[in-house]
Amino acid sequence: MSVHQPIPPTKAIELVELRNLDGADCLLADFAAAGLIKTYALKREVRPVGGPTEMVRDAQIPPEDWERIIACKKVSVALKGGTVRLEGSTLHSGTPSVRITGISFSETSLVKVLGRYCVTTPTNFAKRTPTPNSDTTLNEPFSPSKSCKPTNEDVQPIKPGALTVSVAQAMQATGLGRTTIDKLMRNGTLHRTKAGRRTLITVESIERYVGVKVRQ
Repeated sequence: MSVHQPIPPTKAIELVELRNLDGADCLLADFAAAGLIKTYALKREVRPVGGPTEMVRDAQIPPEDWERIIACKKVSVALKGGTVRLEGSTLHSGTPSVRITGISFSETSLVKVLGRYCVTTPTNFAKRTPTPNSDTTLNEPFSPSKSCKPTNEDVQPIKPGALTVSVAQAMQATGLGRTTIDKLMRNGTLHRTKAGRRTLITVESIERYVGVKVRQ
């Protein structure tokens, strides 16, 4: 059974930036919203409409909360250690309000997903131990030509008649990186839908964006 060691947002951002990936804050939020990495809260309070507040300490944050954090444009607050307040619905049985304090990330799941979507691993990544006031630059920094690219391992091609595909399949079919795909989903260019904890993208929106058929 794997152990998910929690790390603060600053450390999670550093792990992403060591891969030469841009937009670390948005990438972390999107990974969490997709259920690809585990996140935790020192305290998570949920208040249903007309009901008592339920408080859980050291709680795992569900992907649905991250989708709301992104929609409410509170990612920066979440990653700076502040308390995130998500307003709920005023209708009976509507979406409850949520207050999240002290967000942390699972180092194990973050390293795993970065390893899956990135071909190159930074030099001395495993051996590097940050110390107070130390230079955060790697001894052998990446060349721009070695920036991370999505891997094609275990990614199935889009089948004829497919209505939706995974993010990895969309990346493979379009040749775009994860950060670009996430931006296109956020602005509505690519239409995403949820199947349980999985994020899927409609093939129709992909074909409309690239202007060609992607189904083989």
